Amino acid sequence: MPDFQRVASVSEFSEGLVRVYAVDGLDVAVVSHQGEFYAFSGRCPHAGYVLNYTRVRPEDRILCSSHMALFDLKTGKVLAGPTEQGLCVYSVRVEGEDVYVSTDE
Repeated sequence: MPDFQRVASVSEFSEGLVRVYAVDGLDVAVVSHQGEFYAFSGRCPHAGYVLNYTRVRPEDRILCSSHMALFDLKTGKVLAGPTEQGLCVYSVRVEGEDVYVSTDE
């Protein structure tokens, strides 16, 4: 069973604005987008640029502004840019006003 850790309150999120939290020693990005919460690697796999305060782009895309790597929000798949490695995607659970993330696979 995955081990979920609380990262924030629902009210702390702005639509489409990525926030990065420390979870199990990892930088984990969490975002509220169109009524759902998503969690993924908080650093770009290309050069380790932190994705904190980036915004979800059209068509559910995440852009690393450092070197223009583009990722699919829901799958973490790399879509363009200087990397072939996608973002790890993590499980998110919302209970009441609390947002929880698990980095367990």
